[in-house]
This record gives sequence, C-alpha cells and structure tokens, in this order.
Amino acid sequence: MFWQKTENSANDIQLGIWKIDERVEDFFSRQPALSFLKPRLENIHSEMRKLEMLAVYSLLFHMTGDTSLRITHNADDKPVVRDWNISVSHTRGYAALILSKTHQVGIDIEYYSNRVSRVVSKFIRSDEDSSSLDIQLVNWCAKETVYKLFSKEDLQYFEMRLLPFHVHPSGQIMVEDLKQKKSQPVEYMITDAFVLTFAYV
Repeated sequence: MFWQKTENSANDIQLGIWKIDERVEDFFSRQPALSFLKPRLENIHSEMRKLEMLAVYSLLFHMTGDTSLRITHNADDKPVVRDWNISVSHTRGYAALILSKTHQVGIDIEYYSNRVSRVVSKFIRSDEDSSSLDIQLVNWCAKETVYKLFSKEDLQYFEMRLLPFHVHPSGQIMVEDLKQKKSQPVEYMITDAFVLTFAYV
C-alpha cells in the first residue's frame, strides 16, 4: 500500500509511506523494474530487510516516475540519488521516503510501541519532557530526523533538545541543535501504527 503527500509544492517536498504487506515475489511480479535488485537481495539473509529495500525503491519509482534511479551512500552514509535530495526510513511493516530537488531533507518512522520507554535515559535529556509515550516517540523520531538532516554534524542525542509541545495527531515542534546553537522545525504525525517525523532546510 502506497501513500504520498506533497508537503509543500512551492518547495517541492514530497513524502511517501509504503505499508509493507507484500512478499518479495509480489514486488517483482507487480514491478518488473525492481528486477535489478535480485542479485543484491541474494546476499541479504533477513526477509524483512529485503522487503524494506524493495519498498524503498518502490516509493522512489512511484514518486519520481524514473525507474533508472539508484540509491548510493556518501561518506556520511547518507543516501544519495541523482538529481534529488533524499532521506529514507523504515520500521516494522513500513517504509518512508522524503524527496526534494532544492532542499536538504530528513525523515524518520517508528512503529508505535513502548520499546523506546526502556531507553528514555539514553536519548531524552533531563531538561526535556518524557511524560508520555507519544512524547517519547516524537522525541526519538525528531532527533533521528535532525541527525539525518545535518548528517555532517554527527549530532548526538543529548546535543539536541526538543522545546516543550502539546501532543496532537499532527503538528510541528522545534528541535534545538545545541552544537550550532540553532533551531529546526520538525513536522510530526502520530497514528495507531507509527510515529513519523520529517524536516527540510
């Protein structure tokens, strides 16, 4: 299942989410353009990793209309695609992609569960709110997003701080980059299945 949103047409921000309910063979039978991935998938033992790769490329092809595009990685391990700025994320059962031709982008998706609650002290500062699971999940995803957005800075969790916010199904929060002393708006979405955050500059 594929869902796409044009976040800001003036700023050419495209966001796509793929719910992974296919098998590996389903992707190949429905999208022959993915056949170039078959040799690479032979070296991947995890079935979920195979499905995530296929879902990410399915998003890329659907969103750009260009099946010749290939994802590589730069020295910072940031994904790179010809003519596009890209950020990728996946979690249990979902893949997410954000694209722009003119803006740097970052995205993160995390399935809705309380697993982050067990490691709150590792990513939420003492001067940040951690009072609910929704807030914890948004904090986790937002920091992952900002880390990807400013990959050259190699930001650590405690080098970022979320300003206080009221939880809604969707909205915008501010994340402080304490290393560079700047603030970054991050959009978020909370569903029963996942929490998604994304940002661009």
